Amino acid sequence: ARVGSTRARVGATGPVMELSNAKGTGEDGSLVSNGNSNTLYSNSSYEQWIKKEIKVRECCVFIKKTDGQLEPICFCGNVRSAHVEGIQIVSSNENEKWERAAHTTLTECNAFGRINFLDEDTTVQPEYLRIASDYGDSANILRMDRLLREFWCLNPPGLLISVIGGNKSFSVSGDICQMFQHGLMNAVKSTNGWIITSGQDEGVTKIVGDIVGRSTMTSKIYTVGVARWGRTWNNEMLLRKNQKLNHDRLVDYSSLDPRDGTYSLEPNHSHFFLVDDGTTDDTGVEIKFRLELEFLITKIYEKDGVRLPMITIMLEGGYQSIEMALNSLRTGQPLVIIKGSGRAADIICYACEAAVAREDYEEGKFVQKHIIPDDAKKDLHDMLEVCFSGRKNGKEKVKNSLKMLLEIASYKKSITIYKIDGSDPLDFAILSSLMKSIGENAAKMRQMRLAITWGHAKIARQFIFSQKLYKFSADELNQLMFFSITKQRTDFVKLLIDYGCDLKQFLTAETLERLYNSLNKKSGGYRLLMEKANRKRQKSRYDTLRNVEDGLEADRPKVPHRIELSDVGSLLGRIMQGSYTSFFNKKKHEKTATFDNPFDLMTIYCCLDNCPDMALLFWEKSRTPMATGIIAHRIYNFLDLMEAKWARMDEEMTEQLENAARQFEMLSCSLMTMCYHNYEKKEWVNILEVKMVDWGYLSLFEVAQITNAKFFLSHAAYQSYLTDIWMGDIHQSTPFFLLALAAILPPLPVFLNYTSNSSNKKTNEILRDANVADKNDMKRKQPNVLKRFQLFYTSPAVKFILNCIFYLIFLGLYIVRLLSPNVCMEQRTVPTESAFMISWMDYYLIIFVGSTIPIEISQVIDGNTKSILKKFKIYFKQLYNVIDLLAIIIFMIAFTIKITIPCEDTERYKLWKFSNYHVYRMLASMCFILYSIRFIQIFEINAKIGPKIFMLKRMAVDLFFFLFLLGVFTFSYCVASEALLYPFHVRSVNKTIFAAFRRSYFNVFGDLNIDGMSHKLVQGHCNRETYLYTEFREHQDYPLSKMNATHGASFTEAKCEETDDGAIDWVENTIVGLTNYYICFFLLCVYVLTVNIMLINLLIAIFSNTYSDSKAKSGIIYKTQRASVIMEFEERPWLPNPISLIYFFFMVPYKVLRRCCRGKNNSGSIRDRRKNNDNKEARRAQLIEAECMVLLLRKRQIESQNGLQIIELQNKKIKAEVEKIAAELKSITLKQHKETLSVVTGKRGGGLFGNTVTQAMHVLTAPATKHKLSLTRDAYRNVGIIRVEVPPDFIDWDTQLEFYDPPEYTDESVDTDESVFPDQVKFNSDANDVNRISYYRSYQVDSGDPLNVRGRTGLKGRGIFRRWGPNHFAVTIITRWYRPGTGNSVFVRNKPVLEVLLVQEEDELPGKDQKTKFYHLPKVPIDREDPTRTVNKNTIKYQCYNLKHASPTPSSDLQEVVRKFKSSKTPASAQKTIDNEHLFDEAFKSWNSVYRGYFDDIYNTDNAWMEVDAISVNFENPLASRPLEKGPKISEVSWQKLDSKVVMRNNESWLLKRVCQINRAYNPYAGESLL
Repeated sequence: ARVGSTRARVGATGPVMELSNAKGTGEDGSLVSNGNSNTLYSNSSYEQWIKKEIKVRECCVFIKKTDGQLEPICFCGNVRSAHVEGIQIVSSNENEKWERAAHTTLTECNAFGRINFLDEDTTVQPEYLRIASDYGDSANILRMDRLLREFWCLNPPGLLISVIGGNKSFSVSGDICQMFQHGLMNAVKSTNGWIITSGQDEGVTKIVGDIVGRSTMTSKIYTVGVARWGRTWNNEMLLRKNQKLNHDRLVDYSSLDPRDGTYSLEPNHSHFFLVDDGTTDDTGVEIKFRLELEFLITKIYEKDGVRLPMITIMLEGGYQSIEMALNSLRTGQPLVIIKGSGRAADIICYACEAAVAREDYEEGKFVQKHIIPDDAKKDLHDMLEVCFSGRKNGKEKVKNSLKMLLEIASYKKSITIYKIDGSDPLDFAILSSLMKSIGENAAKMRQMRLAITWGHAKIARQFIFSQKLYKFSADELNQLMFFSITKQRTDFVKLLIDYGCDLKQFLTAETLERLYNSLNKKSGGYRLLMEKANRKRQKSRYDTLRNVEDGLEADRPKVPHRIELSDVGSLLGRIMQGSYTSFFNKKKHEKTATFDNPFDLMTIYCCLDNCPDMALLFWEKSRTPMATGIIAHRIYNFLDLMEAKWARMDEEMTEQLENAARQFEMLSCSLMTMCYHNYEKKEWVNILEVKMVDWGYLSLFEVAQITNAKFFLSHAAYQSYLTDIWMGDIHQSTPFFLLALAAILPPLPVFLNYTSNSSNKKTNEILRDANVADKNDMKRKQPNVLKRFQLFYTSPAVKFILNCIFYLIFLGLYIVRLLSPNVCMEQRTVPTESAFMISWMDYYLIIFVGSTIPIEISQVIDGNTKSILKKFKIYFKQLYNVIDLLAIIIFMIAFTIKITIPCEDTERYKLWKFSNYHVYRMLASMCFILYSIRFIQIFEINAKIGPKIFMLKRMAVDLFFFLFLLGVFTFSYCVASEALLYPFHVRSVNKTIFAAFRRSYFNVFGDLNIDGMSHKLVQGHCNRETYLYTEFREHQDYPLSKMNATHGASFTEAKCEETDDGAIDWVENTIVGLTNYYICFFLLCVYVLTVNIMLINLLIAIFSNTYSDSKAKSGIIYKTQRASVIMEFEERPWLPNPISLIYFFFMVPYKVLRRCCRGKNNSGSIRDRRKNNDNKEARRAQLIEAECMVLLLRKRQIESQNGLQIIELQNKKIKAEVEKIAAELKSITLKQHKETLSVVTGKRGGGLFGNTVTQAMHVLTAPATKHKLSLTRDAYRNVGIIRVEVPPDFIDWDTQLEFYDPPEYTDESVDTDESVFPDQVKFNSDANDVNRISYYRSYQVDSGDPLNVRGRTGLKGRGIFRRWGPNHFAVTIITRWYRPGTGNSVFVRNKPVLEVLLVQEEDELPGKDQKTKFYHLPKVPIDREDPTRTVNKNTIKYQCYNLKHASPTPSSDLQEVVRKFKSSKTPASAQKTIDNEHLFDEAFKSWNSVYRGYFDDIYNTDNAWMEVDAISVNFENPLASRPLEKGPKISEVSWQKLDSKVVMRNNESWLLKRVCQINRAYNPYAGESLL
């Protein structure tokens, strides 16, 4: 159906009905609105179509089965009255068996419309339709197509999700339900998917309905329920014959208290199919219909011959869920099962995990199948019996379920098991399952589109790009790129670029235009472009002619205009204030034309589309990243301004635009910083100066000025370039006062130093740096005398000084003329004719003001735009330009009035007061104020005064809003007080208002005048005639008779005075005067309190805030103002006002003639020559920017990694604090328990439980830190041993852990004299020449087995260690100061860098198959204490210098034990002569203790663990420079500098941190907590 004059077909081949476009209110053929869409259709046509095309199945033969409470019940499950009329009734004596096919018939549908749930708080009114179960087959696809598309008006889905699971016996934890709901909604919203459920208000369907109900507030989600009509509670309420339908076809439905065997409909669904087979039995007919419906939907909405993707999700479930899962797999649909949800879902997961692959030879080829082993079948049988025990037909369900599970296992490849504790969300598992189901190479495009729609680039890498069997063509990559950009999938854009998509080939003129027409409709860029396109089309002749067609324009639908590239160029010109002319506007691009700067263009597109992440991706690869970043900053600022103009009040959008603008500006500054610090001055000056073809031949310097990028303008490189412009060719070391003196005294410029004899200051700065030139070289390069004068007076700094001097002269003469009126004020006589003659000072003033006019005109003309209107708009944006224009206009008017003043001597005083001379002086005074304010610009270049001027500007804006508030209170008080103070005052309105406002305004400053107020009140309430007479006599010299004649009253000369007794005359019997007095006094108090305290303090607070903000930005403000002043004086003529008139007198005709005489071809050749000349410099600038971009990206990558490490360290600190608090709480609790036990025993600390409490206190007060690496499960994987996983809360031995029985392993190949059984060893002692005392603390012994001092590890036995219990190792850390070739120490962050001596050997990392090389510290096992550190010394000599007779100990090294444990290969040993013995002795005399205690090693077990005694020795020459030579058991030995982190074996890196702290060296491990 369509709005307007549309036609709707009735039936597949029925008649055609014309629909009107007006809404009706009944079933008379009027149009009604579908609640699920905006499409309108006819009620009557829908009803006729339903009655003709859709049938329901009713029982037509009543065969009595049982007697009900009121009437008998048929075998179909319905009572006799529920059958259709005219049914056949079979007597109970007849032996006829009821059959569905024979005793039911198809009848007209009598239940359809929309449901109004009476008992539910929901706004959803879902469509419902009762339908026979026969309509699910493929023969009814046309009916279903028309129902879904035309009458229900459902939007095409991107994915069909079928949810199955438990219903009545549903039992799932809340965490699993939340995870399921969140993942399901992500999948539906990202793909515009549909959800298919059972429609019941229970179980998993209720879980789906809850999340759909919450999500429909923000977006429309189609949820289709397929329920059984016979089992639906209160289904009789849905029959049309029982309700009178309104115009919306609503039927009321109550879902409360369903009886057993029935269920209510879930109220948050959008559509219901109520399947009917004529019975109320649970035959599962709706399952079959649902499967067929899902197949029809996938066929209806297929695209390009590819069916709609569909997936089934299973949560918990029972027998029917297993059956539905199998049916879905048979149709080729992938299945996602949530493991851990319980019952059928966990059983299927177990069956799939237990299934093993087997290859069978069938039909001449090997076919892989998955079968379940016999022992797993037995387990499945037991699980099914538990699941279906006590259920109806339980044994039969177990038998059938087991058969279905065996078949389900054969579809293992199509099943995805989602684990709750997995790191990936559920929607990721859904998409992964769809990817696996597609599978074929020909469907890679479909896979990619699906992955892009969902936004999971990880899946694309895993399932598509990881398989090298299929290669995308260039056209396919371009299609995917377009799809990714329009969907704003930044990860996929990056993935496609990395894969090989050529953006230059992709971005043609046609593609770019399509992209702009696909902009996000909510973005500000789309709105601006559409406004521009609509205005452009409205001016066309076609639109003008079309608007005059009779009666056609109103009926013709309005089609939005298409955006063209010229519209984009015009918008960019508007954003750049008319200074940028895009090449889109210069020529018409062909559709297949490509661009040289695709990344820059795409950056601009993404900015207009408000996609900052993708814009950043393209910006990183742009050709001119600095200029592109600044323009992106300007675009986001412009969009932010437009958002404020449109008043959308979207704070989130505003914040996003501001952050994006700030980000791009700071990135451009960072890029300039890289160039500024890593390249010579001439390189970054070239980047600032070079003309960029991509940006309308603007330079980076000009782009920054046009966009007003304050941070970039304040950059050191930019300011250094401005300094070069400011000084011109004058040497920069010249003091400012010397420049001012030289400007006043013309001979002095000859004696100044100059950088070159050329006037091109920019080129000179590139060629040489004058600061490093010696005096002889400087003298040799000085220009001649005339050239020096030219270079001096053309410098912007000298221009500034001369303009200041002449401006001060102008103001001085102006003051003289303004304060000397040539009028005799004592005699008040009119000046003589000679007094009004124009003096030489007047001539100077008028010439000076006239000389500013050409400058203002040139500022308008020089605006970087061709539009005159935009030139004036740019001109008036500057405040000083407005002041200049007003001052010129007022001065010209004042001067004109002065020269027209009459000089004849006429009437005294009156002529002086009302003459034009008074008007002249008033205008001249106002003009002087403007010129005085204009003088402020001179001080903006000062580093201290400039920011203060900016503060004044901001405070002036704040003051304006404050005056508005002040005016409200002031006028409200002044009007009220005036009415009370002067009730009979006869005065003009303007005088009254002025007097009232003056009194109220001065009240703010303390002029209250309380006595005067009381006096006026007394006077104001005297006799009216007396009061009026008094007032007139005080202010006018009128006689009494004249007043009586004028006002028609009898005035007397009596006055209002107080009598002798203090009473008030005339009003002694009234209280009006006193009442008004007290009211005015109260109003005055409130007024003064409000204004003086509240408003004034508010103003102070506002000014303080403005001052704080401005002070924080003072550096940026000053540098920005400095840039504008420098550029203004750089463009000014070298002659100051008013002498500049001479310059304009000669230069204006010259430029006009030159422009007129220049040929057209000549103009083009000049531009071409400029392009060719700049081509080399532009290319070099682009290469330098590209190199700086690489450095910047590398720096950002390092900073991000450091940021992640900092976050990890912060999390560790927080965790340590939490553990510390928990330990303190635990100790407090135990202390309270100890005190309780002491009370019971009568002794504190003793008694029956004294020893137990003391031991418990000892254990609980131990350090809370537990081992981590000792819990590594894969350490012994290569020998088939895997540790038992130990929860963190059960590591301590004192914490009871039931059923803790870890595996045991002892390497018998280890060379040791240790007893095989630990019960023969004496622990916690140093007997038998073996020290078994722990460095950490005493450990427990359980049945002769020593227990790990830190707790459980998940593995028993001795492992690969030599000793039971603690295995002591002597660790030697040798360091030296890092001194490269120069011999000087290297410092990082003001701290010297150390080098550490490390050894390297091959080993297998846990869980890995390949050999991996790692570093470790030299160490050796020891059995006894070694106070002389001889063992440590011999270890270094033996392992690192291969000196013979230096074997550290007869016992084998731990690393040798590990090597023997993992490999049978033993390297050959070598011996060398020991030399320089005394050097080692001297070095080891000054050793430092680093650490002594438990060491967290991956090979620790419950009964054997490592403890270390680590020392550090710092080598100096000659040992520090002695060549290294690996020992016989070492793979490699080397010095490693500690300027960055070194990856160490196990946990040894934190020992290096202690060494750095001891030596006060640079510590790369700073911030990491010690384990």
